Amino acid sequence: MKKLFMRCDHPLQAAHYANVLRAAGIGCQVRNTTLAGAMGDIPFLECAPQLWLDSSLDEGYARQLIAEVQQQLDAPPWRCVCGEDIEPQFGACWRCGAPRPV
Repeated sequence: MKKLFMRCDHPLQAAHYANVLRAAGIGCQVRNTTLAGAMGDIPFLECAPQLWLDSSLDEGYARQLIAEVQQQLDAPPWRCVCGEDIEPQFGACWRCGAPRPV
């Protein structure tokens, strides 16, 4: 086991990253998803969700995938061929189904 992120901002972020890694064939686990209720009794950094890899051999590729996801979220919206403005995290148009241009 290899800890990939010391902490994620919230459980949804950790789950999203885990789903991206699993879709790429990388085994991983999300830990500390229920410790938010203990915040105050234990340090808040210890309560944050963590992403762990099943194999340390996957670390380089996993970090690359997560960096790509973060880059997509920082990108501006894109315009579909049908004229609809689409948020950057979506890979296809909600209106017509056309894929995001590369």
